[in-house]
Amino acid sequence: MRRLLLIWFLIAAALTFAPHGHINAQDIMLPTYQGYITAADNGRYFVDEAGQGFIVIGQNDAVSWPGLSTLINRISPEATEAYIADLRAHGVTVSRIMIEYAQEAHTLFENPVGTFSPSMVQFWDDFIALAEEHGLYLLLTPYDTFWQARNWNSYPYHTGGVCGSNRDWLTARPCIDAQKARWRFILERWGGSPNIFAWDLMNEIDIWWDATNAEIAAYIDEMAAFVRETELALYGRAHLLTVSSAAGVPQGALADVIYNHPLLDFANTHLYLGTPINDPPDTIGAAPVMGGGVVLALQGLDEPRPYFDSESGPIDNWIVDPDFDKEYHHNMSWAHLAAGGAGSGMRWPYTNPHWILPELRDNLLGMARFGAQVDWANFASVNINNNILVDDRRILKQGCSDGQTAVVWLLLDTRDDPALVFDGQTMMINRTFADGDYTVEFWETYAGNPITSVNVSVENGSLRLTLPPLPADLTDVALLIRAAP
Repeated sequence: MRRLLLIWFLIAAALTFAPHGHINAQDIMLPTYQGYITAADNGRYFVDEAGQGFIVIGQNDAVSWPGLSTLINRISPEATEAYIADLRAHGVTVSRIMIEYAQEAHTLFENPVGTFSPSMVQFWDDFIALAEEHGLYLLLTPYDTFWQARNWNSYPYHTGGVCGSNRDWLTARPCIDAQKARWRFILERWGGSPNIFAWDLMNEIDIWWDATNAEIAAYIDEMAAFVRETELALYGRAHLLTVSSAAGVPQGALADVIYNHPLLDFANTHLYLGTPINDPPDTIGAAPVMGGGVVLALQGLDEPRPYFDSESGPIDNWIVDPDFDKEYHHNMSWAHLAAGGAGSGMRWPYTNPHWILPELRDNLLGMARFGAQVDWANFASVNINNNILVDDRRILKQGCSDGQTAVVWLLLDTRDDPALVFDGQTMMINRTFADGDYTVEFWETYAGNPITSVNVSVENGSLRLTLPPLPADLTDVALLIRAAP
């Protein structure tokens, strides 16, 4: 059925979709990027050195997981390269990876402290070169704090006497000096790569170490300055900096650090926001929770800066049905983007084998194809969920807009009524657009293909339209709304 539906989409697109350059499904090209990535001038998304808009479409990976493990000791570099090429072919722009994965001894980066593993150094030499060759960007963090904390009694920083306790990790001078030595090694060897998207200074900095918010802020003050100054001294330029939090929605003083620290360039948290995401009973409930998490994050920013979820997924109950997982991941990803997140959100696999499944990569390709039509560099969006009204409240909605362009995503909540459809529903968007003419493009989201478009006029600040006939099996649809040329 999915293949027949895709064929229908391709035919319909060729016949009916013609706004903004007469885009047909077969003409969609995924962008390639040049050089370093920085935050866009409007602070909402990212740009490359050519000024082209950039969003974070991607996932978490690890040196010991199936896609990359074949590069350790050069077991099969060809297999790893094929995996990287496949990620890029599916529109993945960024992989988030820990330079050390502390679950097993052979993937420790230092052992003992100050002695860098030849096999891991070789891995990163090879992997960064492959990333540059294929255009994959990397969000890198120096420590795997989860397994580090779990294996603390055998972890080299502890057994070597550098850190007497977990409490020392962010506060004791010998610990911080050892971390700086690791940073200096990393920066001198790989810090000149344009394909390092950003440095995540510490994974989930708010847990494991029993540090106060003031101590966390002081650590970021020191380490962010050290990394940036070292890069500037070495290369005359520096990569983006961020810090991730385990708190999906930080509060109080922690929120000020995670969302608004002046030495960080964008915000990211881990949106493990309760049962719908952590132990999903269905594929639908995670979407509004994910979108709501993005909205709360955007509200926590004192000034516009990019935000995205850099880790989430079914942490409490790994999904075994790939079809279920595909819908669950798809719905979370689209809710994240449409609510105003700077990309797809970054799934932690929680799968067997433990990597982003091919079905989930397909989801990211659909999003990348849609995203290729949006001018992210100049899209100063705000969330407009409260401005969107649909006749049937069971149609869940997420949206963001800058008044000239909008990305809206609608999802049928069919949990109580499998017969619910889009046809004939009326949608209104108020208090968003200036009066005038607009084009509304409707997109199928799994494959990322245009379906049809309609022209509408905004009057008295209200955009009103009746949803056109859409394929009967469609359970969600993305709308790209733009001022008419």
